[in-house]
Amino acid sequence: MRTLLRLTIALMLPLALASLVQAQQKESSQVVASPLVRLLQSKGIITEQEAAMISRASSPAESEERLAKLLLSKGVINQQEYDQAILALGAVSAPFDARTARASNAEVRVNAPPVVKSSHASGEMAAKEAGAVQAQTQPEGEMTTVSKVPVKIYGNILFNANYVDRGANTNDIPLFAQRRDVGDDQNHQNFNMTARQTRFGLRYEGKIFEDAKLTGVFEFDLLGGKPAFANGVNFDIFRVRLAYGRIDWANDSLEAGQDWAVFSPLNPTTLASYAIPGFSTSGNLWNRIPQIRYEHREGKESKFIFTAAVLDPNAGDNAGNPAARLIGLGERSALPAFELRFGFTTPSHGKESSAGVSGHYSRLLGVIGNPTATTRRSPIDSYGVSGDANVWLFSGLRVTGELFHGRALGIFSGNIAQSAVVIGGRARGIDSTGGWAELHAEAPTGYQGSLKNFSANFGYGVEDNRDEDLIAGIRARNQTYMINGQYRFSPNLTTALEYRRVLTDWFRQPFADQRLNWASLAFLYSF
Repeated sequence: MRTLLRLTIALMLPLALASLVQAQQKESSQVVASPLVRLLQSKGIITEQEAAMISRASSPAESEERLAKLLLSKGVINQQEYDQAILALGAVSAPFDARTARASNAEVRVNAPPVVKSSHASGEMAAKEAGAVQAQTQPEGEMTTVSKVPVKIYGNILFNANYVDRGANTNDIPLFAQRRDVGDDQNHQNFNMTARQTRFGLRYEGKIFEDAKLTGVFEFDLLGGKPAFANGVNFDIFRVRLAYGRIDWANDSLEAGQDWAVFSPLNPTTLASYAIPGFSTSGNLWNRIPQIRYEHREGKESKFIFTAAVLDPNAGDNAGNPAARLIGLGERSALPAFELRFGFTTPSHGKESSAGVSGHYSRLLGVIGNPTATTRRSPIDSYGVSGDANVWLFSGLRVTGELFHGRALGIFSGNIAQSAVVIGGRARGIDSTGGWAELHAEAPTGYQGSLKNFSANFGYGVEDNRDEDLIAGIRARNQTYMINGQYRFSPNLTTALEYRRVLTDWFRQPFADQRLNWASLAFLYSF
């Protein structure tokens, strides 16, 4: 349908532009919109202001150029169709690049702020937002609202079919295995299908000051839980992923809202665990947390990036599904959490490599009865230090990974999803060390063979909790091996096949140690 619309407009464009010329020659004192301009306006492709802007051009040549540039910037026609239309009219016009038009529409819109690419997506911090390192980035839709507000609607509709040969914490996205001594009803091979990793979002891009740009993002998926119906397993509930506003100056940014943590910013490439990042509880620390963030950048092509944030102090100890927020370990300290990151990005083989060091700190407080079995006041220092790297060895091969050490990092799915333990009546954080690595292979730049749309990923993640902080029956070590292949049929349709082996060990209970195999088939439609 989109192709048909493009062809129709490409054929009508010369005639419409010619009618614009005649209209302005005959009625220079009046503002008259051409039939095509009125048609485009009635279908919501251009706004009333944009139509008026085209019609009020000071010359026929300017009218022609404004309409053509506007259609090109919206993706209605492509660069070749634009060139052909201008050539058919015999117009003499400066070369025009669609990439420039989509980067900034200030030239062709009236009272519409420029669409800009946030620095949020220009460096390694885009990895978490993209959902799986930069190679996993999905296309965002063009503006689809029939209004004066430049809002983009985008989404990723994801279907997964899973076979798991043992019970897991979540059987459609297994992170660690059930204990071997759990009853057979929940420690059994199983098969399931789900669409709850689907996500949707709205993105506003505009201008707030003469020298600053404003971005607003609201994104949600369907991983918010299940309604209490017998047949409600697939009636999935919305979950907020991102909800923030961000102001970008040339070298500085200020943001407030819920976004990816500054700490430990990368994710592996996977469609099997798309809503919960891969290697979660196996060395990959992650979360999206309400925060106020400041970022400073130095450099042009290669950049040094400093980021600091104060964040919600939630420690990941929220049990059950309360209707109201309770006072937990983090809230009880009456202080926010703090994070810093020093990063570096540079062009590499036509892409972008990055590296960085980040840290997290928050003060937690256990009191009598919370956590359970605590008999005395128990301050806990939650901290973490992480190193990350995303390096293109050449245009078709990338190595990505993170290493960390820290304490009481359950909010980031650290400590194998365990925040604190009570020993001798005192609550204490669990020290842990871990990390993950991934080798990503894809067709190198310029390759046009049969495998040009195929990519493969090989990875391993591990997390090891310190014995001194554990009691019998606590998860002590979790490992995950991963291999997957993805084939992109088009920019909007991708399929993937993935295999993982998960090894979960319990402290001083080897009879409970479990090994889990998971195979997943995925189909992703992006718009």
